Amino acid sequence: MEPIDLKTAREMVARYKSTRKAIIDNHHGVDDTESTWIPIDKLKEFIGNLPSEATGVRIHFGVHDADHKVAPHQTSIAIVGTVAGKGPDQHIDAIQSDVVANLALTGLAAAKPTKDCPPMCKS
Repeated sequence: MEPIDLKTAREMVARYKSTRKAIIDNHHGVDDTESTWIPIDKLKEFIGNLPSEATGVRIHFGVHDADHKVAPHQTSIAIVGTVAGKGPDQHIDAIQSDVVANLALTGLAAAKPTKDCPPMCKS
């Protein structure tokens, strides 16, 4: 990962809120997610449980169903481990490919975040 400065990060978040989030909010009638918080111990545990052939992690965006108890119709994420693909610098995961779906049983399963914001925003 390449570090970015705080000013750039704030500009990126503001741009997301004024473009993508605004469109989702208006089109779907929700106050959609703008961030997700994951406890550091859970993140370390997830990474520690990845199998030795893991090459990294991928963050997939998704949407909770209408029956979700805390955040119905809200954007959320699924974090999954990746393994090497066939080509150079290719990485595949169990969400993308049935070829590695069996690896989900050994640590490449999705890890759901603890709190999406909104609705669970705390400063």
